[in-house]
Amino acid sequence: MANKISHFTQTVNGISTTYDIHDANAVPRSGGAVLGGKYTRTDNSSSLTLSGGLGWGNGGSIMLNGTDKGGNVIFGPTVGTDKAYMWLHPNGTWTWTGTACQIISDQRLKQQITKIDDKLLDAWEDVDLVQFKYNDAVDQKKDKARLHTGYVVQQINETCQKHGVDISRYGLYCHEVYPQETEEVEVEQKDGTKTKETKVIREASEHYSLRYTEVYAVECMYLRRCIKQLTARIEQLEKGNNAK
Repeated sequence: MANKISHFTQTVNGISTTYDIHDANAVPRSGGAVLGGKYTRTDNSSSLTLSGGLGWGNGGSIMLNGTDKGGNVIFGPTVGTDKAYMWLHPNGTWTWTGTACQIISDQRLKQQITKIDDKLLDAWEDVDLVQFKYNDAVDQKKDKARLHTGYVVQQINETCQKHGVDISRYGLYCHEVYPQETEEVEVEQKDGTKTKETKVIREASEHYSLRYTEVYAVECMYLRRCIKQLTARIEQLEKGNNAK
């Protein structure tokens, strides 16, 4: 476990949250991480400056730095540059990057490499692409909440089950489960005595998420198969017409 070397407290709408900064010297260098730096916040503009280094292994590191009036955390490549690689919205609803995200796809790191199962592609024919609105957006924006497009994990699961495909065998989606988080707080009673009470920081929750890059690979392979089948059908029809 990394040692805590410092902490900072953020207050938003009267609610204070303390964040710890850890030193990972206790973590093995070969696979560990090192995080250090400073965090400052100006209340009048809700801006932040976060700087420091985050590294893995023997060399790869990124610098965290930047100031953003919207409270966005900015990941920049190095100190002294005005370019940033990634912005993270403070509530976690979106991110955007200056270049495409890379996903490791080295054959040497994989095994059991085969073509995508036709049974999965058969099921995928019935998987719907849908439009929808997010609950939190409707709560905040009402009728002005915008429409989004994509898939729904539960619908993918139900469709694949009907076709006898166990979708949990594939890494297309994740199921995140968050236990309830609590802390002991000291409360002063009316008679002046102080007692300790358990305060709930975050209620237990769970949600599903999709790995869209892998989902798109299935979608593309399904479309490839459709195109191949249609092409073969057209060629067969053309041969029949030429024979007349």
